[in-house]
Amino acid sequence: MTDRMSEGPPDDSAAERAAAAAFDEQIAAALPRRSHVPGATTYFAEDTFEALDVFRGILLEHSRFETVLQGLCEQAVVAIPGADMAGVTLLHHDSENPATAAFSDARVVDIDADQYRADEGPCLEAARHDRMVCVRIDEVITRWPAFAAAAADIGVQSYLSAPLAVDSEHAGSLNIYGFDADGFNDIDEVVVKMFVTSVEAAVWNSRHTAEAKQEVVGLRAAMATRATIEQAKGILMATQSINPEAAFAALVQQSQRENTRVAVLAARMVDSVGRRQDSEGP
Repeated sequence: MTDRMSEGPPDDSAAERAAAAAFDEQIAAALPRRSHVPGATTYFAEDTFEALDVFRGILLEHSRFETVLQGLCEQAVVAIPGADMAGVTLLHHDSENPATAAFSDARVVDIDADQYRADEGPCLEAARHDRMVCVRIDEVITRWPAFAAAAADIGVQSYLSAPLAVDSEHAGSLNIYGFDADGFNDIDEVVVKMFVTSVEAAVWNSRHTAEAKQEVVGLRAAMATRATIEQAKGILMATQSINPEAAFAALVQQSQRENTRVAVLAARMVDSVGRRQDSEGP
């Protein structure tokens, strides 16, 4: 009989390594193949990063919203394996008339129009309820039968729609369509979310930049108006020997009599005095 004590303790490290290797193989097998290179098993396709870089350039170089949305559609198709077409739906929050604002393929317009006419489908679901919608054709037939019947001849098998927040008056969605029946997965949802978040940030920054510019313009106008009023007050103080408060009160009373704004009255006074001085000469 063999003395078990002489064999020593079991090799726990070998068992742990074997368990780790088995787990890694299981995870690797479960992950979708993301690269176009045969046999590759990278988490994201190389095209995904390239498309994100291209889209980043579009966001930095273009201020027109239409250009950004068109770039969004085109680069989303490049970035997501299984994506054959993409489009953007926009609708007023209180409107029954959604519209396709950008698309990578003319067939997207037909698919979206079928959803608008049926008043159902993944793009409207994502836009109206602010949630990601990822479905295959069998679920589309069950959930939105009218739309599924209308769009059957186009042959789309997989749908992925992500909500796109534009502003307080508009809702929207980025819609990915694929002819592959395997459908989209969680990784595709992550990529779509990256694109959507980039657009939302760009829109927010652009809107607030425009608001800031408008505030500067308004501030400059207010400063110019105030300066003119102060000049008009000075004219009244000099000509009528009154204090600043009385001069402003006189401006207000005259503006009421003429039914015109104080700023307009003040500008007229200053301009009139300036012309008189120019005509009299030195």
